Amino acid sequence: MAVKRYDGSQWVTVAGKGDQGTSSSIATWVKTASGGETSVSGNDDNSQPLSYTVGQELVFINGALQKRGSDYTATTGNSITGLTALAANDVVTVWTVNAFSVTGAIANTIVDAKGDILVGTGADTPGRLAVGTNGQYLKADSTAGTGLAWATLPSSGKVLQVVFADYATETVVASTTYTDVGLTATITPSAATSKILILGNIAGYAIRTTTNQGYAVRILRGSTVIYTPDGSSYNFHSGYIQSGGATNVEIATRAYHHYLDSPNTTSATTYKFQGRCNNTANSGSVTFQLGASNTYSSVVLMEIGA
Repeated sequence: MAVKRYDGSQWVTVAGKGDQGTSSSIATWVKTASGGETSVSGNDDNSQPLSYTVGQELVFINGALQKRGSDYTATTGNSITGLTALAANDVVTVWTVNAFSVTGAIANTIVDAKGDILVGTGADTPGRLAVGTNGQYLKADSTAGTGLAWATLPSSGKVLQVVFADYATETVVASTTYTDVGLTATITPSAATSKILILGNIAGYAIRTTTNQGYAVRILRGSTVIYTPDGSSYNFHSGYIQSGGATNVEIATRAYHHYLDSPNTTSATTYKFQGRCNNTANSGSVTFQLGASNTYSSVVLMEIGA
């Protein structure tokens, strides 16, 4: 008899192995005993020869299912032995199931690893896309055999890491030569193509005596100057300017310096700030960080993916 399944509206035959148009079936062999038999073989009552696949047979006596290995032995494919002696008119039934596969079934061997994906590689054609690496995303790619591909998220323009540092120790600079003000920060770029955005916030204090006074700040990468403000002796672009008027006027302000650097390295890179005063006449000087509450200097370093 054919093996059928219900498709929601009707019973349909399950296609056979290889889907070649044949149906899977259960072959039935029925024999009425004469009495005393402990084995059966040959043709049944309908002249059908006994034939089964070992391990895929079911044996019934008068409708009662027998246990393989205990109530009978089935090892030859064409005989059943080891039966308890049959009585006259006992009915022996043997069912054997023809091997079959479900139509369109996808073999589990198509995948090889955790994360593998089943994809269509063409009409009615399944395929495998191997798992990608951590952090990748799946994108459509018509040039790939599967129509899909794993890709790495772009880092361009993204902030990859942030470093913050501050410095509160009062530092006096009584020179027109750039001098360390104490503020430094170190960052290790994750890629040589990354850029480093430097955001400096420098606290400064000066007094105008009999001459004009102001201050300037520059940025260094290691020992290399990478940013110097554009200014003249009285017109510094970084810091407050007192260009005339009463003497002993106090100047307290913050200078903000923003610079985008390309260090071209993946080694630890230190940035530092230096400052100088406009002039040193009459003991002129500039004090950085002021040594008081809320007058510290700070810097933020951001690695920007290129």
